[in-house]
Amino acid sequence: MFWNSRAVRILVGVLLLGAAVLAVLPNVTGYTSLDGTVNARFTIIAAPIEGVVSATPPKVGTPVPEGEPLYRIRNERIARTAEAQLEADLGATRERLRALEGQIASLTAIRNDLAGRLKEYQQASITGVQQEIVIRQQRINAAQAQQISAQADLARKTTLGATGVVAGSSVEQARAALVAATSEQAIARADLERLTRQLEALRKGTFVGEGRNDVPYSQQRQDEVAIQLANVQMQARAERARIQQLERQIALESERNDKLSTAVVRVPFEGVIWRNNVVAGSNVVVGNELTRLLDCRDLFVDILVNEADYDSIRPNSPAEVRLLGGSQTIRGTVLSVRGSSAAVEEVVLAAVPPESRGKTARIRVALEPNDMQRDFANFCQVGRSVQVRIARSTKKYPLVNWVRSLWFSIS
Repeated sequence: MFWNSRAVRILVGVLLLGAAVLAVLPNVTGYTSLDGTVNARFTIIAAPIEGVVSATPPKVGTPVPEGEPLYRIRNERIARTAEAQLEADLGATRERLRALEGQIASLTAIRNDLAGRLKEYQQASITGVQQEIVIRQQRINAAQAQQISAQADLARKTTLGATGVVAGSSVEQARAALVAATSEQAIARADLERLTRQLEALRKGTFVGEGRNDVPYSQQRQDEVAIQLANVQMQARAERARIQQLERQIALESERNDKLSTAVVRVPFEGVIWRNNVVAGSNVVVGNELTRLLDCRDLFVDILVNEADYDSIRPNSPAEVRLLGGSQTIRGTVLSVRGSSAAVEEVVLAAVPPESRGKTARIRVALEPNDMQRDFANFCQVGRSVQVRIARSTKKYPLVNWVRSLWFSIS
């Protein structure tokens, strides 16, 4: 018969051998996992303030660009007591400053009036001393003339007294008159020098000969007003500094109240709405979860392989990923390799990783940029099953590894 012919039997044997080779070859050249899952992380957008949501956010599955407003939260119950107190303090400080400025203007007017009076008094004193100096100069001239006349009279009487024409008493009177005239001239010169020094002191602002004080009452009063004016000006500067401080505090408090009264929540990155927890009119407090935003920028796949091959798979090893039911192959890179007992629970994963079965290592493979990252309508294919193949990075054959592990177990 045809089916019992030698050629048919040889053909069937070759086909069976080829099928066996095809079944064993993938495990010889690499590692294949059929239970991979496309996964991504999501971001929880929380309420920054307490209040009421004013508008309903986009529906689940809606792609949102980066920076788009998602929520507007208003809080009408915010307390502005501190801001009102600061504004009251600012008003009172400004009133005190106005009072001090009025006092400064009054003291300045008094000081200017005293300065005018002092100047007039100084000018009058200078004029009086100058007149006295003129009088003293005239007295000096008169005393000098009397001295000359006394000298001539003494000389004449001395000559006549020697001849006996004039008595000796007349000579003595003439000599006394000369001494008196000389003394009068010396006194007048000393008085002139005193007046000259007094005039110089007056021009410098020092009043000599006005009693025990070197300045008149108007100047003493002017000094007191200057001291009082300096104190008031110092208080005014302190109040101006206080006003600036209060204005800064009010600005900061107002900015803080504005942030607490109204908040606009924006999309931190381009993604797709994964879950919504509030609608328009919902009351929220700080930290309430508003929305979960799926991050499609970094897609990855979690797979399971036999833990006996743990040392043969290294991070940064290349991998090939194919969606279950599809024909397109996506390149990937091994991110991490974890043992079967490693705690790998992550609360921000959008899909549930495959459950470990026995001694299986968990491999995470990052996907290179691909079209799934823009497939927002299908949530970037998150949760879809995939097949992953990782090429062997060792030159040892599986049979050699199996023999060595068997020898380790029975030795």
